[in-house]
Amino acid sequence: MLTIEEREFLRLKRTLNLRNLEGFGYPKPVLASILSQKIVERVKARHPIYVRKLDAIAEFWKEKGRFPNWLKAPPMIKVRLLLKGLGYTKSEIRRFVNDPDSVEDEKLRSLIWKAVTTDFIYSPIAVKFQQIKGRIGEEIVRNWLESLGVDFLSEDDLRGNGGKTPDFLLERPLNGFKWIESKAMFGDTSTHSLYWRRQFREYIKTFGKGVVVYWFGHVSNLFPATTGSEMGKFPDMKVYVSDEGLDLGEPFTKDFLKNMLDLLDKFRERERMVIKPNRWAETLLSRLGFEVLPMMNRRTSEG
Repeated sequence: MLTIEEREFLRLKRTLNLRNLEGFGYPKPVLASILSQKIVERVKARHPIYVRKLDAIAEFWKEKGRFPNWLKAPPMIKVRLLLKGLGYTKSEIRRFVNDPDSVEDEKLRSLIWKAVTTDFIYSPIAVKFQQIKGRIGEEIVRNWLESLGVDFLSEDDLRGNGGKTPDFLLERPLNGFKWIESKAMFGDTSTHSLYWRRQFREYIKTFGKGVVVYWFGHVSNLFPATTGSEMGKFPDMKVYVSDEGLDLGEPFTKDFLKNMLDLLDKFRERERMVIKPNRWAETLLSRLGFEVLPMMNRRTSEG
């Protein structure tokens, strides 16, 4: 990936939105990562305010059948706030999100299905995609270390020893580094500072110098950080559209959700992803950071 100067990053962060995600001349996965992190920051800042207004959200829904205009949040956050305002328990909300068909109220059921199959940050589809990206990044680091004959302990090996542990702890320093942490995201100053307080400084205190891999780039003034280019290449995030592709089905349904999750497994296995034309799926995949391309452009797009 790439590094971006702090001033340029702030410009991107300020101007990026869902309508211009194709612009700016940067790779789509980088822009999608920056935008999603921007939205998450806003959610964290506003969520306590919205929680204090749960009754108002619920009453507005009962009266108008929609959300109030002042509620600015991703679909899944809105749904969870509404359900909580309507008096549902945490276990009930979890069940409704996992199985919207279990909701008796037709309008509420439809609302939940739409959130579950369109939210590109907090939906089950988005959560699975984040997990897949994380695993892929760790696999690249693991394969790189093994190719160099470097002995290491993984986070799973270290779990249970107490304290915070990095993804990889090296038996012997490599280029002066004793540990590696893999992050499938863009490394901006705010995000890096948060992880510094929660993880990195503890790693340095306990194990010594290390390095953080930001697979979708980072601002140029971060330390210790790398884009991972010396370790390997993150898979191309491309989806092709063809009449011969996978039929994902009607949006806002259980079949659509299952097919989208299965499609992400293809990315996990580095398989070519080809789908039939589907406006809702193409929009969601684009917002996740995939380039959505017509099948006839395959050779050109791959260079």
